[in-house]
Amino acid sequence: MSCYNITRSAEQLLDLHEDAAPSFSVHLYPDHWTLNNGSKFLYNNPIASILDDVRAHRIPVDYLELFDSARVPFYDGCMLVELLDYRPKKAKDPPLEKPERSRVALHPNDETLWANLCLMNQRSGNKFTDTEVLELEAQILLQTAPPLCLDPDPHLTRIANHTLRVSTPSIPISLKRKAATITPEEDESDKTRRAKIMQFMNQRQNRSHAPRYFVLFQSIFFLLTFT
Repeated sequence: MSCYNITRSAEQLLDLHEDAAPSFSVHLYPDHWTLNNGSKFLYNNPIASILDDVRAHRIPVDYLELFDSARVPFYDGCMLVELLDYRPKKAKDPPLEKPERSRVALHPNDETLWANLCLMNQRSGNKFTDTEVLELEAQILLQTAPPLCLDPDPHLTRIANHTLRVSTPSIPISLKRKAATITPEEDESDKTRRAKIMQFMNQRQNRSHAPRYFVLFQSIFFLLTFT
């Protein structure tokens, strides 16, 4: 049952590698943030999606190839991220001289597993066959997935699901998004994006959109023919 307690597993990983160098660090300032003391990024910059991954405690799959080429350290298949928050509690106060430090463990998922397999295939010169990829995936899952229960019990399943749900790590305090921090420009951008979605296929708009039902007809024909 311990393998279903994600928070406990993350805490054990952080304690085990307490003195190890982080995979990367994020420095948070009132109006921008930096990655490993590098270039400054605004919070609405597209690269800020990496902060969403840190919030969700998942490895940023979009940057996995970059991490691999930069030889970023991994610990038991996870990444350790150090957060340094220089933002004051009150908006009018100056940035903190000594930041609030915390560490977060980022875990892999099915998407990162697939990305890793693609990277391994690239290193081998794209020589992997479908069978070899499936066998490799099976071996990775055997080493990383929780033990399989071959005698299912409804009560045990409910307990496991509840443990998994309540033990999911919460959003790091330094990355919790508050409504007051949303800038008017960012809020207006979200409103514009939602308006475009709502106007999709609106006949009053000057668009020549002709819906196509070829895939639907093809599926119905297949069902009627072979069932």
